[in-house]
Formats: sequence, structure tokens, C-alpha cells
Amino acid sequence: MQLCLREGVRLQVSLDLWSSSAYSSRGMPEANFLKLCQTRRSVRRFSDRPVEREKLELCLEAARLAPSADNGQPWRFVIFDDPAKKKALADAVFTGVFLASKHFGEAPVLVVLLIKESLLINRAGGWVAGVQFQLVDAGIAGEHFVLAAAEQDLGTCWIGWFDSRALLRHLGLKGHGYRPIALIAVGYPASDRPSGEPRRKPLAQIAFWNCPPR
Repeated sequence: MQLCLREGVRLQVSLDLWSSSAYSSRGMPEANFLKLCQTRRSVRRFSDRPVEREKLELCLEAARLAPSADNGQPWRFVIFDDPAKKKALADAVFTGVFLASKHFGEAPVLVVLLIKESLLINRAGGWVAGVQFQLVDAGIAGEHFVLAAAEQDLGTCWIGWFDSRALLRHLGLKGHGYRPIALIAVGYPASDRPSGEPRRKPLAQIAFWNCPPR
């Protein structure tokens, strides 16, 4: 365990050097992707500024390129940027115990993330391995989407608190093998994003070299 602690500290020091100005001053390439991850935030208040479809299409292209189990590509994205249709969706899924999420209906865009379930990959494979692979796939594609949005100065927020059964009814997909994973609110932030990194555990608490977690 002492070895793990030493290597964890070494990993943290290495990352600090990597992201510091000293790193780039030595002629090494800047870690632009890491900076994007450091500055991306969940946004819950949006301006009224419309979101350009070209930017949404870039986000969708980033999601399309995500990897998936057996290249199944189970994700499906339904984009609501028409105000009336977006309101109808919000009214359908943010009701009852899910009313706390209703303010997300004010976002300029709501994106529905679904998977088209595969009996072989998701159920049989999940039963054998103990992992529902298509849920992992959807998470990867969704993260591609929100990071591509952040790169274009768009704010996003993953929404898990919604009526998934009502969503399927609203879309006319009940009984057609689709499973709702999340909604993603998209728009330009109403205010400046917080500076600095988000509150996260240090690497020494989450990464372990050649030994199990403590």
C-alpha cells in the first residue's frame, strides 16, 4: 500500500506539471482537452439566445463517433429546439414527483438520449458480464455531446429526474424497444461560468497503479 501511495502522489505531481505553464514553456503541447474538461460545468440557467443548429450538429457528430460495445451504436438523440414542441415535451415529463426539473423546460434546447436495446448486447451480455454495456455506450456518447457543446461555449446539464414512461408515451415509442437514458438541456449560459476547476477528488484517491483501491 505504501507503493500505491507513492505512485499516487507521483501521478498527482505529474498532472500538476502537465497542466502548469511550466509544462508548455518547455515546448510541450498544451493539454487542450484537459483544459476543456476542467472548465466544463453543468448549467441550470440559460439565456434566451437561440442555439445555432450548426453547433448542435457538431455535438451530434461528436456523439456519433463514440465507441460502443460490438460497435452496436445504440444511442438515439431526439432534439427539441422548436419552442412549442419543447414545451409539450417538458409538460409531459416534468410532472408529479418530477416537477423539480420543470425549470429545464426553459432551456433553448432539450435533447432526449435513448438507446435502442439489443437483446444480445444489453441483456444477455449484461447478464454474463454483470455490466449493461449499452448504458455505458450511451454515457460515452452523451459525454462526447456535452464536451463538444462546451468547446462551442454552450452550456449543458444532464437531467436524470424525469418521467421516463411518460417520455416514451409522448414520443410514441412505448413497446418499440427504446429505453430513455437522460435529457440534456442545452443553451448559452445566463451568466459567466465559475472560474477554476470543479470540486473533484484528487487523483491519489481515485487512481491506483498496480494495486487495488484502498
